[in-house]
Amino acid sequence: MKTFYALLLLLVPSHLLAEEPAASAPPAGADPARGGGSCGCAGDEPGPLAGELDPSFGEAGTGIARVRFGADDDGGFFDLDVEGDRIIAAGWGQGGLGAIRFRLARLTSSGAPDPTFGENGMVTTSWFNSTAALAYLAAVGHQRDGGVVAIGWHDRFRDASADVALARYAEDGSLDAGFGDGGKSLLDLGGDEELRDGLVAPDDAIVAVGQRDGRLLVARATADGALDTSFASPRGYLTVSLGTSSVAEAVALDRRGRLVVAGSVERGGQRDMLVIRLRRDGALDRSFGRGGAIVAGDPGIDERAVAVALSPDGGVVVAGDAGPEGARDFQVRRFRPDGAPDRAFGDEGVAAWPTTGGDDVAEDMALLPGGAVLVAGNGGERGEGGTTTPLLARYTCDGALDPAFGEGGVLPVDLGEFGQLHTVKVVSEDQVLLGGGDVGMSPGPGTYGVVARMWM
Repeated sequence: MKTFYALLLLLVPSHLLAEEPAASAPPAGADPARGGGSCGCAGDEPGPLAGELDPSFGEAGTGIARVRFGADDDGGFFDLDVEGDRIIAAGWGQGGLGAIRFRLARLTSSGAPDPTFGENGMVTTSWFNSTAALAYLAAVGHQRDGGVVAIGWHDRFRDASADVALARYAEDGSLDAGFGDGGKSLLDLGGDEELRDGLVAPDDAIVAVGQRDGRLLVARATADGALDTSFASPRGYLTVSLGTSSVAEAVALDRRGRLVVAGSVERGGQRDMLVIRLRRDGALDRSFGRGGAIVAGDPGIDERAVAVALSPDGGVVVAGDAGPEGARDFQVRRFRPDGAPDRAFGDEGVAAWPTTGGDDVAEDMALLPGGAVLVAGNGGERGEGGTTTPLLARYTCDGALDPAFGEGGVLPVDLGEFGQLHTVKVVSEDQVLLGGGDVGMSPGPGTYGVVARMWM
């Protein structure tokens, strides 16, 4: 599989484009080794219980905890955060009057609702007292003092635009009055913003990524919820315009404080993967890819990125899916710290293997402690009622599906009759948490956030 890189015409402030873009190629004399010799694969093998749910977690020894997020099928689940022995499951849900609100549940390490948080372990947050108020949560994290930060967006309300929405919660789940306006902050960036991911940095700054008026968006807020105008000064946010549209789906922070953002761009009737790296001040990092960015894809094949992670050596791992409608497959790319493809991984830097006979749609990815890559998503042939099968695919650190995991490297996960996987998070040397959703009749009609703990 061949990867092409195009010089990007990024419509960002002119001072970011003043230098000549760096080449997206290995340094002179670099050895493009093949076969995994440079990735340290020793120790990435699955454990003896890999793929089994932990019976000490959740309900009745199932390994699964369920949290109600909405009535009927009006809810969504998007992110997990772990602090010590507490788990935050975050999403959004529709109440009885139709308004959509942030919903956060806190679970104990055994998967039980934490009664010291909110009402029976759950808090809900809205910005306006109206059935037309729609607030969607995209990510959750915590600050150094343990305060929980929810990151999302509020859809158009009356004459207002769609804006970045942030909330911060104290130890007991109450809104923190010292954050924003009574614990909530709406950031109007002058357009319509829709978020897909976010993070809380080690210095408590808040990063939100998604799309603003069809352009990839990266914005930063201060620890107390105000727009940080020192980022991409003086605006507090950066947009990237390329092709017909572009969007950020995931963000990670490296050890030097640089943001790595992954998503996709549409141009010429095709969607390609897009990765950018930003310096701490929000400027494009020109030592990465071409002028701070990479566009990767193959002619005639749609590709998108949904997750990004950084390896200990500074390499960038990006997961998503690629292929025509009806035959999409999980795909993972790995890049060196300078943005050049890591040719020791998969086929010239790309691992793309069919996992089922239908669409395999990636949702998230995690790097396991030994170097293996775990991709979470949904796929396979659509069953009765239009349901799909939650899937995990485990790749060795040299980019091959791991034959010791599941069946040929792929494992279906039963999260309920209409279960779907949305996220995966490493919580120990040999366990991960899986987050997803389900619409079912047990323990009652509604939309549920599903949290599972699995051995790796």
